[in-house]
Amino acid sequence: MRSKRPAPLEYFVRQNNGGWRVLLGARVLSDHATYAQAYRAVEAEANRAVERGQPSNIVVGPVGGVCVEFPVMEPEPGPPDRPA
Repeated sequence: MRSKRPAPLEYFVRQNNGGWRVLLGARVLSDHATYAQAYRAVEAEANRAVERGQPSNIVVGPVGGVCVEFPVMEPEPGPPDRPA
């Protein structure tokens, strides 16, 4: 039987009062002065989630009315299940 994959965690990078904010869903994780700092932070968060086995997705924006959604980051497949 094939198990269902969990839904990806949704990480966001959004402009906020002249800076940049990193969110997990609606929860604020951190604030940064530059986009580069915020992107490094969100990428690190998403990678940690993938290492724990949780698929992750990063969305940047809206910036100028446009959002950029990156492909879902999937965990490495583990060894196949062995029958008991």
